[in-house]
Amino acid sequence: MDKLNNLFANFFSISITLKKELFRKTIHISSAFIPFFYFYQRFWVITGLLLITLIYFASELLRIKKISLPLISQITEFAARTRDEGKVILGPITLVVGIFLAFTLFDYRTAVIAIFALSFGDGVASLFGKLLGGPKIPLTFGKTFSGSFGCFFVLFLVYIASGLNIGEAFTVALFATFIEVFPTGDFDNLLIPVFTGIFMQQF
Repeated sequence: MDKLNNLFANFFSISITLKKELFRKTIHISSAFIPFFYFYQRFWVITGLLLITLIYFASELLRIKKISLPLISQITEFAARTRDEGKVILGPITLVVGIFLAFTLFDYRTAVIAIFALSFGDGVASLFGKLLGGPKIPLTFGKTFSGSFGCFFVLFLVYIASGLNIGEAFTVALFATFIEVFPTGDFDNLLIPVFTGIFMQQF
């Protein structure tokens, strides 16, 4: 009976973990829409991103002090990983900063490719890794081959749909996947778009 209870407890725990990951990565992938709005309203998109970042950072400081802001704190707590307990969750901040850097450093076409690497590549890699599991990549602190394959495959399709030829799509997707593999925590939100954008400029 105890073994059965433990089995159900483990299943419930995994289910909650997957729900949290799916929620986080849905937000992550949704950032792919930002370039579309940026094309039409650059000033308001940049202003909105900065404003959202400031509000979120303030809410995090208050949350650490046990003061909750309606909706924002609840969303943050639901999406938080165990490793993030008791400290400011940097993921949303670095996500916005990574997108901001892409728009600032690169031309629009390059910025879109760089942001897609962040939105789709990083988002899908985590989901594939959690859902499919499988062998871990050495020295990456838990990243899986299935996650990297998902990252590459989805980016390759996205880049083809974005107008890159097969060779460009393959090469850029492979490079972005290589950057995603590095165990940089939340700072991959900065490194992925910046390095992918720099690499994309070679084409």
